Amino acid sequence: MVRSCNPRHLAMALVLLTLLLGGSPRSASAQSEVEPLLPTGPKPLMLHVPPVQSVNEEEELRVTVRVEGGQGRTRVFVDGLPPGALWDEPARTLTFRPDFIQGGWHQDVTFTATDGQSTTQARMTLTVLDTVRPPEPRILHQEELSGVLRLTLEQPTDAWLDSPGYAGRTFPAVVTVPLASSAAYPMPVTVRLHGVGNWPPTPQMSPDRFIIEPSDPDLTYWWGYSERLPQGPALEGAVPPYTARRVLALLEWVLRHHPGADARRVFLEGDSMGGAGALALGLLNARHFAGVYARHAQPVARAHRPWRLAQLSSLWGMPEEEVPDADGLGVWSRLDLTRALRDEPEARSQFLILQHGKDDPIIHFGSVVGPSSLTGASFYETLQTRHIGHVAVWDEGGHVEADPWLGQRWWDLGWSPLKDAHTFLRGDLAFPAFSHSSWDGNPGSGGNGRQPWRNDSGYAGDPKVPGDTGWDGDVVGMINRSLRWDSQRLVDTHTRFELPLRAVIGPGVSDTPVVDVTPRRVQRFRCLPGERIRWTFGGASGTVTAGSDGSVTVPRLRLGASWTPLVLERERVPERS
Repeated sequence: MVRSCNPRHLAMALVLLTLLLGGSPRSASAQSEVEPLLPTGPKPLMLHVPPVQSVNEEEELRVTVRVEGGQGRTRVFVDGLPPGALWDEPARTLTFRPDFIQGGWHQDVTFTATDGQSTTQARMTLTVLDTVRPPEPRILHQEELSGVLRLTLEQPTDAWLDSPGYAGRTFPAVVTVPLASSAAYPMPVTVRLHGVGNWPPTPQMSPDRFIIEPSDPDLTYWWGYSERLPQGPALEGAVPPYTARRVLALLEWVLRHHPGADARRVFLEGDSMGGAGALALGLLNARHFAGVYARHAQPVARAHRPWRLAQLSSLWGMPEEEVPDADGLGVWSRLDLTRALRDEPEARSQFLILQHGKDDPIIHFGSVVGPSSLTGASFYETLQTRHIGHVAVWDEGGHVEADPWLGQRWWDLGWSPLKDAHTFLRGDLAFPAFSHSSWDGNPGSGGNGRQPWRNDSGYAGDPKVPGDTGWDGDVVGMINRSLRWDSQRLVDTHTRFELPLRAVIGPGVSDTPVVDVTPRRVQRFRCLPGERIRWTFGGASGTVTAGSDGSVTVPRLRLGASWTPLVLERERVPERS
């Protein structure tokens, strides 16, 4: 039998052996001090992760993992994060605050630690407890139309979906279900938000997607109102997002009751008030939506026209009073979406399609080119400087009138990120955010002298008269409209990111666009702030540094008519930290 040996006993035995052989006990003692026979070398790489974690809806979970051993600098990557969770690799901390429609979720989150020589993994099962349970919608009527089932609903409220003084009332809603959908053949979902005076909706015959149509009869701009209403004034208490909660609750009901509804392909769209609501919900609840299409939308609440400010102040309090929302931020600041894109990582992962008219007297063009009084930047400027995925188009149309020269939807050309075969969006797939393209039009920023400034309509002219707009810049223009990516050929791993890009070059176009590219909604190729990343694009190559939020922007790529892969790879991990 071989027994384990105590190092102290071993040292004493060496001294005795040295004396028997005529050696000096001093040399043996010196040898024993350095303990040459003890195990040496690096410890094995070990990853300590709690195997099970649970969290209540609307509460924050923070989990910090520990790494021991290894050689040199160790990276820790995370796969399978639930929507809305954030991984701070420098702090090795996962933060997750599930919202109220994420209850009942079970997610296996995998942590991978590597030092360049060895790799180890650990798994954590994350459960969201269903602790907020608003009442479910009730089906009042159903009608089978051409390829769809149209459900007429009423949505009852409680003190989560409504102020305590209003709780118990009902709101109408309509859900259109494609009959061909199934769990084996899921279809996308569109949440459509109406504008002022546009309820009830006309029946939608869309056999290739679900359509959810909630209602906002109180004209809250799809956000909410004071918890003191109707008994007290709006300047007291808080302003929870009651209307936004009703929209999310309706979405959750559809996803839970219809396995054929694809939770990875949920899109928001709206016009006017509905467009403002689509922007607000799509950016402030970005985890639930793959993309947003907003027409004639006001993205900065404080920039509404005077009479709309007065109406919303009866719900939210005056802008200067900054009544807090449910999370403590003033509601007018919450609904300044230049602030959201500046401050909130989740918002920066969204993709937006925007349409505005320069002769729109209702939501005038200053809504996107005028500076926010809070951030000092316009919405268009913020989209470019923050490298947000977006397409923007404008023309000389009005709020409902088409451009007098080009007509309705002149810019559409049939491309839709909801169903395009190559360039499509999904909540769990990365996409490229294009910015500062040489093909971009010039939206301008002020007046050209043709129209006087009016507080209600800005520099808008008559939408039926060509060429009379008072806004400077291009009368008609587009940003990023003709730039594409191939989602089918996306590669997104811990060590490599690859995505083919191209430009749609029409007849008579001789130049090709030069554009900055920032991967967004990246699932695995997440980068440390300041990390050096190698890139190649055709015959071009270089190295860029990740920004403070870990995003990587590759500047001045020239896109051609053919697909060319943009490839990102990490520089080798240093042997010593």
